[in-house]
Amino acid sequence: MEQSVAKPTRFNKPATFLVVILVLWLLPSLALLNLSRSYTNSLAQIEELGIRVNELRQSLYFSEPLRVSRINELALDAQLVYSIRLQIESDFQNALFRPDVNQLLYVADQFLDKFDEFIPIESQVQEIVDNIKLLRADKQLSPKLKPLLNEFGVVVFEAMYSDSQSSSATYRAFDSILEKSYKLKTPEQDAIQQLLADASALLVDYAQLNFLVDKIKQNSVNKQIIKLESEYHERQFNLLVAMLGLSLAAMVALIVWSARKASSQFSADQNTSPEPSEEKVVQFSDKDAELFSESSGDSSPLATEQHETKQEVPETVVNEPSDYLQQQQQQNMNIENQLNTIETPTAERHVASVTDSKPAIDIEEMLETLDGDAESVELLLGVFVQDHADDYEKFKALLIKDET
Repeated sequence: MEQSVAKPTRFNKPATFLVVILVLWLLPSLALLNLSRSYTNSLAQIEELGIRVNELRQSLYFSEPLRVSRINELALDAQLVYSIRLQIESDFQNALFRPDVNQLLYVADQFLDKFDEFIPIESQVQEIVDNIKLLRADKQLSPKLKPLLNEFGVVVFEAMYSDSQSSSATYRAFDSILEKSYKLKTPEQDAIQQLLADASALLVDYAQLNFLVDKIKQNSVNKQIIKLESEYHERQFNLLVAMLGLSLAAMVALIVWSARKASSQFSADQNTSPEPSEEKVVQFSDKDAELFSESSGDSSPLATEQHETKQEVPETVVNEPSDYLQQQQQQNMNIENQLNTIETPTAERHVASVTDSKPAIDIEEMLETLDGDAESVELLLGVFVQDHADDYEKFKALLIKDET
């Protein structure tokens, strides 16, 4: 008993092609999207750095007393700028395909260094102001110390905030205050002398303050930030163009594939469809062809009689081959007798032969005989083919049986 073996299911070529196109489009698109997202994050950090740097730079344009009062806030802002700078450096070291930020980090370090020098000087002013307030708030303050504190404050702040005050006049005023402080009590004398020492150090450092402020204002960190922002925007635009080009290429590939598939399918349909001008030729044995051409070419009633006779044959073929052979021979003899009795219009009749150029079955002649009824011709040919399909094997089997 034969067993049918199921063939393994293989991938469909169209489905495989679509999967390949999808993978070739999806993987680069995801990579481009990931790179664009990293660009966006880096750009946001750079923009945040620019905002904080501008806030610090704008604080330098405040009046000096206001700057002194906000010195703690400025120090916190400077720490925030430094933390953003460290974050940018960390992201740049762990990322690929990023613009170079080394120049930005360098100028940001310069900005922070100058600001770190600026903050302690401003803090010294705040400390002197706090010490003066503390001495004034003492209830046990000597009446002689209060005028000295007033004079000290005037001299110090005129030296810091007035352009008309010269350094020589300032130090002469400090010497006068120092001489007056010798008449005070020891604790008060130490306090006023400490203020004079702090003020002297402050004035020395304060001479560099304007230089530091100018350096901070002239720092090129903003230029580097603008340059990097434009470069990031340009790269993001290039990524967008690449993504659009990739999507367009995938769409073109799908369109071309669909067109080629439709064209190949149309060509296959044309190749498999039968041509209307062709005629199907049925091969018969020489004897059967001669017999069928004679019987179908003479008259329609004879063909009808043969058709009716042939329809009864297949029922007895399987069980009684000898009877069928005898019946077939008897029918052939009857047909020959009928053909001999029919008057023909011509003296000479056509006999089909192998060498004759005329086909064994003349379709046109059969159509003329049956008044152009193509269905009858087709039915007659089908019945004839069915009836005589196994004649050779049956004759051969009977011949062998007769010989034995």
